[in-house]
Amino acid sequence: MAKKKKRSRERRRPLLFGITFRLILFVAATSLLLSYLSVYINPEKFSLPLFFGLYFIPILGINILLCLIAIVFKSKSAWIPIVILLPGFLYAERFYKIGSNNTIESEGIKLSLETYNVGMFQSSKKEMSRSETLNKIEGQIRKNSPDIVCLQEVFLENEKQVERIFPEYSYRTYHLYPIRNGKFFGNVILSKHEIFSEGVLDFPKSTNLSIYSDIVFFGDTIRVYNNHLESYNISFTSLIQKLSKDQKENAEMLTNDIIDVHAKVKGTMIRRSKQVNTIFGSISESPYNTIVCGDFNDTPMSYTYYKLSHDKKDTFRDSGKGFSATYSHLWPLLRIDYVFIPKGYECVSHKTIRQTYSDHYPVLTEFILQ
Repeated sequence: MAKKKKRSRERRRPLLFGITFRLILFVAATSLLLSYLSVYINPEKFSLPLFFGLYFIPILGINILLCLIAIVFKSKSAWIPIVILLPGFLYAERFYKIGSNNTIESEGIKLSLETYNVGMFQSSKKEMSRSETLNKIEGQIRKNSPDIVCLQEVFLENEKQVERIFPEYSYRTYHLYPIRNGKFFGNVILSKHEIFSEGVLDFPKSTNLSIYSDIVFFGDTIRVYNNHLESYNISFTSLIQKLSKDQKENAEMLTNDIIDVHAKVKGTMIRRSKQVNTIFGSISESPYNTIVCGDFNDTPMSYTYYKLSHDKKDTFRDSGKGFSATYSHLWPLLRIDYVFIPKGYECVSHKTIRQTYSDHYPVLTEFILQ
């Protein structure tokens, strides 16, 4: 009799915890697994996982929610989200740090570095002119006075202007592309210490690039790479605005927009993976310790991050705290600007400066050379 009652309760059990719920758990877990794998797979060779890596945060959130539901209602399938979430919390540290766990035990000379995508000096939220924005950014850099400054998307009226801006820095490496109306655009490295060698890594059919400087710092030589990698060149903002409106009449148009966006994302990521491999090849051949920084236009759940952080420390993960998103429009979700240092260096501090002179925030770090 008791067995019959038990079977009756099981038959009345909500479908939520039957086959349908297990299927939902399995699909969510598979999506999260693919997002983990996307980090290690070159999009040029297999592109499917890259989309799951792009949506890592919402996929992680869905799995956490499903795990809580399964636990609260004592589902026998709760093991599925629990197992798949275990590595997820390690990856989540790439986006958020509860606090710095770094302790400085070594002695050595401190070096400070700032990386900043200045948005062509026209991305300020305060509607300032280019000259006003440049003056504000110069003031911010002068105040923090880092030893090395790596700038991306620098806009200049002429090539000679690059020697006049930021006069506190005696040494500089730069590569500028000519654009419309005789103006110039590119990357700049500023240094208070001697640059005795430099180089440029051009990317085919792109104005994105990587430059590097070999810098003599108190008898040691370090190579600093300043990178600006392929951007998406699409408007997620406009897509979100469309999603927020009544789309009953425009459902087909919206679907086409979403398909178009993801096709562009795929093409961009494949081009960026080629750029990453070029940079990695140069790093591998460097006779000096290398510091890799700049605007990677990619999240920590990406092949870009995995490749360029190889055998290095991410200064945020070493000494950061809280959210360290660097793209202002989607804060706190997007961290796309990084500083990677050799594992032998000791990171002292990492700070994202939330100033609105560009659509990116500057990243300021300090570390000890051994």
